[in-house]
Amino acid sequence: MNKKEKILSAKMQLSANWKCSATDFESNKNIFIETQDTFFQMVTFGNNAVIRADKKMAEWCFKNFESTPASFIMDSDNFYLINEKLRSFGKKLGEENIRYLHLLPERTVEKPLDFIYKRYEQDTVNELYKYKGFENSLEYNEREVLAIAAFDGEKIAAVGGVDNHLGGLLWQIGIDTVSEYSNYGLGAYLVKELALETDKQGKVPCYTTWSANIASTRLALRAGFSPVWVEYSSDDL
Repeated sequence: MNKKEKILSAKMQLSANWKCSATDFESNKNIFIETQDTFFQMVTFGNNAVIRADKKMAEWCFKNFESTPASFIMDSDNFYLINEKLRSFGKKLGEENIRYLHLLPERTVEKPLDFIYKRYEQDTVNELYKYKGFENSLEYNEREVLAIAAFDGEKIAAVGGVDNHLGGLLWQIGIDTVSEYSNYGLGAYLVKELALETDKQGKVPCYTTWSANIASTRLALRAGFSPVWVEYSSDDL
């Protein structure tokens, strides 16, 4: 798939998850969707904001943000207003998710030498579950579809994993590197290898981080990923 096809596939998958139209993410107007599936979620691909929320929350968002540009909705002042409103329902604003897609497959990453690389398919990923502390790369619940681990002799140095919890079209890549091996370039290499393999499978490689995680952002860019959309949601207090 080329860049446009990958972005469209992401919109199609998100629209299936949100039970809306893929064109909602391309509109010049903000879109507000009432739902019982989640209390509050907000996403932007850059043009507009699409908000789906409980009926009362959706009505409040429409009243306050109908004509507000998405980039302004997602600033500190309006985040404060949203959070205060959510707290009145026993909720709070949740984490920021910046979603990256593998749009630059031609970008290469040098393979770190002196490591042993082992690939795990969907039916063998659970062999990695004995290694704890790799929650970014492993779900530990058999939702992973692929993983690659780097070993320094018998010692595990890094794990990259792929899961499909975002939906059938989007395969999300996560990475964990043991701190003493953080400067070897293992993270970028494993993410790149998993992205290329995901491309071969006809799926769209996705990588998630947040704005303050500069190291993760640099890794994504180095591996050929580009930011495509941003999501926010709510959590219980």
